[in-house]
Amino acid sequence: MMANQGILGFESPIRCVAIALTFIKGPQVDGWVEGILEGLEQLHPINDNIEYTYLNFLSRFKSQFADSTKQEVAQASLDRLTFHFPNIDQYISNFKMLARKARYTIGSWELMNMFLKGLHTFPHIIKRIIDKSPSNYYNLKEKTILVVKNQQLLRAIKNSSTAMPF
Repeated sequence: MMANQGILGFESPIRCVAIALTFIKGPQVDGWVEGILEGLEQLHPINDNIEYTYLNFLSRFKSQFADSTKQEVAQASLDRLTFHFPNIDQYISNFKMLARKARYTIGSWELMNMFLKGLHTFPHIIKRIIDKSPSNYYNLKEKTILVVKNQQLLRAIKNSSTAMPF
């Protein structure tokens, strides 16, 4: 911090972090600030009072606050995400990453409905999944994988039985 440059004791990396935290206020950031302060309290006042401490704080700050639209962008992407047969693993991977960025609770019914919404182009798959009565997101995911893999197998058998012999 430029304001503290040249003032003995205020150039300490730990103190720089503590001073910076005093400027971060509000109910949406209080939990984050408290977490950083708890981490500061765990540091050794001499051994950990190094430049890395301040650089680590800056890195955490940037990752937490640099992209204020990250959550909204992830939400919009999640709304548009659709399953493309037979790439169920890719769908699940993308869904999980976007759900985390959008800060959904993994076990919520809302998230389960979003997962099913992405399968809307395959209503017969959705029907089979719902018939299996999934109880939570993980159960829904496993049942979806099972149904899609079964669909892949059925298509493979159908295609091999209609193939012309040599």
